[in-house]
Amino acid sequence: MPPPAPVQDETALKARIGRALDRGRRETYRLLDPLDDDALHRQTSPVMSPLVWDLGHVGNYEELWLLRSLGDASFADPRLDRVYDAFDNPRWTRSELPLLARAEAAEYLSEVRAAVLRHLRTAELDPSEPLVAGGFVYALVEQHEAQHQETMLQALDLRPEAAAYRLAADRRLPQGRAVDDTDRVTVPAGPFWMGTDDTAAALDNERPRHRVEVQAFSLDRFPVTCRRYAAFIAAGGYDRPELWTERGWEWRQESGHTAPQGWVPDGQGGWTVRRFHLPGPLDPREPVEHICWFEADAFARWAGGRLPTEAEWEKAAVDDPATGRCRRYPWGDSPPTSARANLDRVGWGPAPVGSYPAGASAYGVAQLIGDGYEWTASGFEPYPGYRTFPYPEYSEVFFGGDYRVLRGASWASGSVVARATFRNWDHPYRRQIFSGVRVAWDPTAPQTGR
Repeated sequence: MPPPAPVQDETALKARIGRALDRGRRETYRLLDPLDDDALHRQTSPVMSPLVWDLGHVGNYEELWLLRSLGDASFADPRLDRVYDAFDNPRWTRSELPLLARAEAAEYLSEVRAAVLRHLRTAELDPSEPLVAGGFVYALVEQHEAQHQETMLQALDLRPEAAAYRLAADRRLPQGRAVDDTDRVTVPAGPFWMGTDDTAAALDNERPRHRVEVQAFSLDRFPVTCRRYAAFIAAGGYDRPELWTERGWEWRQESGHTAPQGWVPDGQGGWTVRRFHLPGPLDPREPVEHICWFEADAFARWAGGRLPTEAEWEKAAVDDPATGRCRRYPWGDSPPTSARANLDRVGWGPAPVGSYPAGASAYGVAQLIGDGYEWTASGFEPYPGYRTFPYPEYSEVFFGGDYRVLRGASWASGSVVARATFRNWDHPYRRQIFSGVRVAWDPTAPQTGR
């Protein structure tokens, strides 16, 4: 008796998976193609990997999860596993490893991908098997590659040499609208459903969906702009220890930083900004980026407010009081578009506030997704009912440390990770990430104009 015909839904799902994997790989090479071999192999900062390590790691991760975990061990190589293990090899040691050279890494990725696509054609995406149900493991790998694309851009932005990265010259952004960049929105008290039960794409730290009670609070309608942050600097914000936590003030003194990464005085009382070694005037309407948690927290104190908690940020983003349900994105459930959010490296930098009115949440909070990740007051902890899946090194090993959670997404993020429930996290002193701030207040706090 012949086997049953494949279910059409599974056929369509496999086609979508193939297209998504192809898009991700083409984008990886688009970002790396402008670089010569020296730029790809050199480690330019101890906090970032050589780009060729990221490239090989992407292939090794794909081989592990889309072949080996699904029963095909033909590419298993203990040597490569050791070299591309992110936990056994801290970033500052990776240039010393026996890495695959550029051409070797490209060949490895190509061979692994061909095997993945062959396997996908005959794979059974059993809805009762969590690893493959709804295509989860393929979404895991797709998101992993997208996250490394953003990490590689962070490394490129830290290169000490003066050569500009040519892709970054393509800044195509909206002009924005005239808005009050200190405007606030009040979010009323009440419960909402935080997190998600999505098993097809959401990562383990986003699950499960759980009910959270939130007190009333006010929140910046827009991310903090460069204009506001420059006022903080001009008011001596970096020289006032009372604005900083104890650890933050220690970081401030030890680092010597007095402005966000990339900001350079223009000699006339203003600032220029360097992105990927392309200097230009700082647009005061843009959201500030490249600040660490310590800087974000100090700014919030200076403004008379505080950083929002993770729950407050997510409620402002997803809660829809008119329907009593939560949205996947601030604007609704439909995927991101260029009219709703600044993602996928379209503009190579943050867009002026007021640029995406169609992307606002039900409460009117704008630009929550895209432009820049936003620091929250919350440490990185599991949700009630959390279960590690499919491996502890993605989330579990980071719980309970000094990590602080960032929410949203940046202009450098791929749309595939730009869910409102997506959680990013990092040490409070890290600022190579494309990160900014949005201030929260108690509802009765006076408007300071900061």
